[in-house]
Amino acid sequence: MNFTVTGRDRAVDVLGDIVLDDLRFQDLVSEARTRITRHSPEWTEHNVSDPGITLIELFAWFTDVLLYRINRIPDRLHLALLELVGITPAPPRQARTRVRFMVEQPAAGVTIPAGSEVAAPRTAGQDGIVFQTTDALTLDTGELSMHALELPAPDQGLLLGFDRPLSGLVIRIKLEGAPAGATVSRRSPVWEASGPVGRWQEANVVRDETDDLLLGSGSITLEVPEETGAAVIDGRQLHWLRWRMTGGPAVAAASAHVVGATVPAIHAATVTDESLGVCEGVPGVAYPLRHRPVLALEPGETLEVREPGRDEWVPWQAVDSCAHSAGADRHFMLDRVLGEVRFGPAIRQPDGGWRQFGAVPPAGSALRFTRYRYGGGRAGNLATGALTMLVSPLAGVVSVTNPQPAAGGADAESLDGARRRAALELRSRSRAVTVRDFERLTVDASPRVARAICCAPQGSGPVRVHVLPRIDSPDRLLTVRELTPDEELMRLLAEQLDKRRLIGTSIRLLPARLRGISIAVEVTTAPVADVERVRQDVEHALYTFLNPLIGGSPDGPGDGWPAGRSLSPGELFGIVYGISGVQSVNLLRMYETDVRTGEQAAQPTEGHMPIDTDELIASGRHFVRAVVGG
Repeated sequence: MNFTVTGRDRAVDVLGDIVLDDLRFQDLVSEARTRITRHSPEWTEHNVSDPGITLIELFAWFTDVLLYRINRIPDRLHLALLELVGITPAPPRQARTRVRFMVEQPAAGVTIPAGSEVAAPRTAGQDGIVFQTTDALTLDTGELSMHALELPAPDQGLLLGFDRPLSGLVIRIKLEGAPAGATVSRRSPVWEASGPVGRWQEANVVRDETDDLLLGSGSITLEVPEETGAAVIDGRQLHWLRWRMTGGPAVAAASAHVVGATVPAIHAATVTDESLGVCEGVPGVAYPLRHRPVLALEPGETLEVREPGRDEWVPWQAVDSCAHSAGADRHFMLDRVLGEVRFGPAIRQPDGGWRQFGAVPPAGSALRFTRYRYGGGRAGNLATGALTMLVSPLAGVVSVTNPQPAAGGADAESLDGARRRAALELRSRSRAVTVRDFERLTVDASPRVARAICCAPQGSGPVRVHVLPRIDSPDRLLTVRELTPDEELMRLLAEQLDKRRLIGTSIRLLPARLRGISIAVEVTTAPVADVERVRQDVEHALYTFLNPLIGGSPDGPGDGWPAGRSLSPGELFGIVYGISGVQSVNLLRMYETDVRTGEQAAQPTEGHMPIDTDELIASGRHFVRAVVGG
C-alpha cells in the first residue's frame, strides 16, 4: 500500500519497502546548521535570508531529490545488488507426504513408477494440487507365505511371520476365530510390526471387518510402517506382525494378501517439451516458462536449441552463473523462483571491447525445455485424505489417498526477507559467534524454521539451539508432533551450522522447550451478544496469546512468546476483557499442563508463573464457558 505525504515543494511516496537512507530535507538543513556552529563559530547569521543558508537549503533540496530516487530503485535492481554480495532469495520448499495406492484383487502384479502423479480435486479459484511419487514400486499381490504363532497370556494375541519385508505395504489379513465360548474384552487391539533394532512400531488399521474379531471371522486391512525389519522369535528370523488384545478370542486360521502400498511423494508436477518461443539473439534476454517455481533440475532436464535451417535439437548446459563461461560455451541460467531462462550477458571491457559470457543462440533459433518439475509452497500443505485423483491411470490401481497430512511446504523467501538477511549476514560475515548469530543462521537455514532460541554454553559445554518449526494456521491448539522438528530438518540445520561455527565450538540442536498452560475461564456476556461466538472468540484469543509461534502480544498475533517471559493472571484478564461481548469474568484459573500427555496439574497456579530462560509458553487445552448476563 502506498501513502502520500506532502513535503517541501514535492510529494513523497512512502513505500512499505526498506529505506536505504531516511534523511529528509529538514534533516539535512538542520545537520548543516549544527556543523556551522561547530566549525565556523564566526558565522552568526542563520536566518533564511542569509545567502549561505540559501545555498545550504539548495544543496539539501538536491540531496533530498537524490535520496528520493535512491529509495525508489526497482525490485529487480535490488535483486541484482543482493547477487553482488552472494545472496539470493531462498526458493520454495515442497510439501511431503506418503500416498497409499490400493490395487484390485486378484492381480498378478502392479507397478507404480517413480513420478506417478496424484492430485487433490480442483476447487473454485484454485487448480488441483499435484503430488509425485519419488520411489518406484512393484507389488506382488499374491498370497503371502506366513507362519502363525499364538501368544499366551498375559500378552494374548497373534504373531504372524513373513519371509519378505513388509515396509510400506498394505496387507489384508483374513482371520477365522475359534468356536464360540470365549469371553471377549472390548479393549481395542494393537497391531504392531517388527522394526529396526528390535523395536516394535504400531501399524495403522485401515479397515476392520471383524469388529475386533467379535463377529467371529473377517478381514482386517493394515498399513505397515515405512521402515520394518526382521526379528528372531521362536528361533525363526522373519518379518513379524503382532496382534495384542487382552482377553481376545483364539484364532483358528489366518491368511494374508498384499492389497496396496504407501509411497513417499512430494508436491510437484512435470511438464515435458515446453516451447519457449524463438530466440532474439540478444544477450541477457529472459525467456519465461509457463509454470513456476521450478524445482531443481534432474539429469535429462535441460534447454534445447534448434538453429535456423537445422533439424536437430542441441542440448545446452545449465549453470549457476556465466561468470566463468567462454563466448562459445552453450550455457544458460535458470531462475527457479521466477521461472525464467537467461543466456549470458555481454559486458564492455576496459579496453573498449565487448566480452560475451557464454554463447547466445542465433536469432530465429527455436527454444524448448525438455522436461522440468514445478511446485512447492504452502499450498501443498494438504489435509489427510485430500489426494484422491490419479492424474494418469495406473493398471491395477483402484484408489489412492494420503493417510497422513502433507506438510513441510513453504513459500519462496520474499525480497524484504532477503534484504533483511543480507544486512545481518554482511554484519557477521556468515559466522556463528554470538547467540544472535546462531539464532539468525538457524532460521535462515530453512524456511521451515519459525524460531530458534540459543543458549550460551555453560563452561566447556555445547551451544544449545532450540528449534521451533513453522506451522500453518498456528492460532489453535498445537500438538507436540507439530511443534517438534523432524529428523530431516534437524540434519539440514546441523549441516548448515557446522559450516559456520568457530573451531572448537560444539552445537547441540534440540526441539524447543515448552511450558504448557491451560486456562479455565467463565465469562458473562452482554444480554444481546451471541454466547457461542463470544466463547469461541475468548478461546481463540487464548490460543493466540499463549502461543510459541505468534503469541506474547495482547493486540493479536505477534512474534511468538518471548523465551523466559513469565505469565501473570492480569495479562489473561486483559485478553479476555478485550473480547467484544464480554461483560465480566467470573472465573479465571491457570493450570500447568504437560504438553506431551495433556495431563493437567491438580491445583491451579497462584500468582505469576515463572519459566526458565530458554522456555516458551504453549497452550494446553483451554476450557471456556460463557453465560448470558442479566
